[in-house]
Amino acid sequence: MKNTGIVKEVSKNKITLSMYKESACSHCNKCSDSNKITNDYTIYTEENINIGDIVTFEMEDSQVLKAATIVYIIPVISIFLGYFLGSYLGFSEGKCIIFSLGALVITFGIIFLYDKIVVKNKMEKNIRIISIEKGE
Repeated sequence: MKNTGIVKEVSKNKITLSMYKESACSHCNKCSDSNKITNDYTIYTEENINIGDIVTFEMEDSQVLKAATIVYIIPVISIFLGYFLGSYLGFSEGKCIIFSLGALVITFGIIFLYDKIVVKNKMEKNIRIISIEKGE
């Protein structure tokens, strides 16, 4: 998966990018440039990059697919597992629903911690810079 961003900060071999939205509306001139920026993202590089440069980088598709599975599929599975576990334990339907929502909250907490501790470090180091356009 390819993305583009503008360099906001340079620190030794780390750069912070403000990523551009990758959609049809990102090329429209109806809104300000600040609405075309999504998140800040930090990556490691040995390239000579300065603040204001526009960087195109690529993440492995397998990592993107793994992240999408974790974020979109696992919470749905946890809802069902929570409901069926509550049902197996003999709870009423209302309590099973509350149990499944509790499982969802716990799952999001685990995903949040997994993202902050494990994924962020792996993703930052596995990104490959494709091109650099020098800024003004």
